Amino acid sequence: MKIYISYFYQIRFFTPNMIPLSTCCSDPAWFHNFTRDKSYKFQDKRGVWNGLRAEPFMPGFLCDGLCTGLQNCETKDPSECDFLKAYRMQLNMLDFEEIMRRFERLGKAVQKRSGFFEEPIPVLIVYETPQNPCSERRVMIDWFASHEYELEEWNKNI
Repeated sequence: MKIYISYFYQIRFFTPNMIPLSTCCSDPAWFHNFTRDKSYKFQDKRGVWNGLRAEPFMPGFLCDGLCTGLQNCETKDPSECDFLKAYRMQLNMLDFEEIMRRFERLGKAVQKRSGFFEEPIPVLIVYETPQNPCSERRVMIDWFASHEYELEEWNKNI
């Protein structure tokens, strides 16, 4: 199964077999059809599911309070960022094989519910663009690479 990483803006270019999975603690309101219920899921007018979340990849308690935002960051160096270090520790606690099984099950369930024939493609979604070095994106890419899996960027503009 192929898995990609991208950011919220790119979802507007997805096809129904691409499954956006938010890795963020707080998603944009439109991702849940402007409801306050973060568990709300829906298909947009193109048939792309919105509102699905990849909980294991959402920054957890190890990361709480460690990011002050780029403007207030003392180091401005991702390699020295306590938040990204804690996030890396969080991902290192995950069972890669179980994560891949979860993606497989989710892909099949969405395919069955939606009725498309193409292979399902889970896409991990972050806020930041690929040009922003201060993002969980690099940590996720490195974590997948440590398990000999290439997590590619999906970007309509590339």
